[in-house]
Amino acid sequence: MSAQTSRKGTITWVDLIRVAAIFLVVVIHVSGQLTNVWGKIPVDQWIIADIYGGMARIAVPLFFMISGYLLLPRSESLRDFYLKRMPKILIPFVVWSLIYLGWYCGNHPNTCTPGVIWDLLLVQGTYYHLWFLYSLLSIYLILPVLRLMIRPDTDRKILWYLILLWLIFQPLLTIAHKFWNFSIKLNAPLATGFVCYFVLGYLLGEITLTRARSILSSAIWVSGTLITILGTYLFTRNSGNFDGFFYDLVSLNVILASGAVFLLFRWVSERKPFTSPDFQATMRTVATSTFGIYLIHIIVIEVLSGWIPFLQINSFMGNAIWSVPLVSAIVFTLSFLTVRILQKLPILKYIMP
Repeated sequence: MSAQTSRKGTITWVDLIRVAAIFLVVVIHVSGQLTNVWGKIPVDQWIIADIYGGMARIAVPLFFMISGYLLLPRSESLRDFYLKRMPKILIPFVVWSLIYLGWYCGNHPNTCTPGVIWDLLLVQGTYYHLWFLYSLLSIYLILPVLRLMIRPDTDRKILWYLILLWLIFQPLLTIAHKFWNFSIKLNAPLATGFVCYFVLGYLLGEITLTRARSILSSAIWVSGTLITILGTYLFTRNSGNFDGFFYDLVSLNVILASGAVFLLFRWVSERKPFTSPDFQATMRTVATSTFGIYLIHIIVIEVLSGWIPFLQINSFMGNAIWSVPLVSAIVFTLSFLTVRILQKLPILKYIMP
């Protein structure tokens, strides 16, 4: 496939990744109800939640990589980009920032001063999960420039060189500073943050899949996930408070696990039952609602957790082995159904793309 070929039409493995990633996002926030209260719940319950949360850390990186795979090869003018593509992110971003500002002020009426409102809108973000939209919009602003790197005559080794710089200047230097207090003045501005997830998604989407690569990906995924889970437990236990060092989305363990799962989803999508037309149709339906689910699921979590008298549906309702996946499934289903309804309404569909 040419580097300038536009990714149009339905791509089964892309839909599969989207659906899995959005469900894992829900798992992160449901399991986080437990992992954020170290010392206030039994250790075994915290560890179970850590296992769920550690396995789910790949969710947002998968979204970034899918975006890179789909968007980097496209060729369009700046005018088309800003008139057609940016509004699809910008309109929901603005509207949902205001919705969550109202949600926050409704729950914290005495603290929602003009200064706080200003800070929430322009500095912190009106709600904790909306950081993803800030990051995505930031990458969108430089996306036309990034596309200049993806040309038919571009040597893939140059792009892999960028990924290498990213691994050095982001997770490896972070590890060096954490464990040995080592830091340097030198930096590589493009090779930090989430931008390189876009490039990594493009590169991994072009790789030819083999059995050996699938086995290697499985090993990397298991290793990265175990480091995430065990490292978080040990650091938290030693500090006495939740320590999210290994949960960081640009930590080495999460980057490696995310890249490995990206390839594994490509591999399994070519095998039964994932090749079934019915399964693919279901994935397509859910995949078109993932952005909306991301936007609304926090409200669903909070309504279920504290707004229904005598029925608090959250991860504290029972043993974490079943409460986390059960609550996640309930939140996911209700969020999906709500989004599907809103997508059919004339005006509201524009904030649920």
